[in-house]
Amino acid sequence: MYAIKRGLPWSTVGQVACVTKDLLPKLVGLKTSDAVHVIRDQLSQIEPRLSSGHHAVLMDFILKTYVPHQRLYQAFLNGDTGVRHIRSELEVEGPPHPPPLCEGTDAVELEQQQVLEETRSKTEADIMKLKVKTEAQMMAKLQASLNDLPREGNICRLEVEKLLHNFLQSQGQIMMESLMEEASLTDSLLNLKLRQKSQLTERHLTNDPVSTKQHCVPTSTKKKFV
Repeated sequence: MYAIKRGLPWSTVGQVACVTKDLLPKLVGLKTSDAVHVIRDQLSQIEPRLSSGHHAVLMDFILKTYVPHQRLYQAFLNGDTGVRHIRSELEVEGPPHPPPLCEGTDAVELEQQQVLEETRSKTEADIMKLKVKTEAQMMAKLQASLNDLPREGNICRLEVEKLLHNFLQSQGQIMMESLMEEASLTDSLLNLKLRQKSQLTERHLTNDPVSTKQHCVPTSTKKKFV
């Protein structure tokens, strides 16, 4: 095909095809310099003799394509490559068979479960932080109350009762605020559960509506004539 595109006569094209085919066994194992000598000799045997331009073009084409890929050409033309084939069998595993749809989890429901789990974890962490904070506040208040006691002299009963009353009142206030905040966090989590449950119920009813209408069966009536 290359010789045809270059405008060589048909008789010359046939000779070029034969020459290139005969080159296969002669080029095996040769160095580039030796291969050039063999190719030049083979092209010189074509009659009528090639012009210097055609000779140079074919020489360049064979050196750039035929020589580097001589094993490929040899396999295509003669079916013999001289290369040992190594074959190995690989086991191909297909994807697992999907379970029935009835055993699957609804995508929306799964997303809601993930949101609920994340919210639950965050709520538990917030409650734990709140308890630690409350305990620290109570201890700080206790230390402040102890620091208010006089270091020298006696203290009367009335002052002791007043200090104790103030301490218990402050402790109760801290506990009340902590419990109210904990109740608010728990209430938010409960509201999320109820809201998700309501949404799922609504969605299931929309996807699988249940008719509540009663089907009436017509019955024949007979009139009695007296």
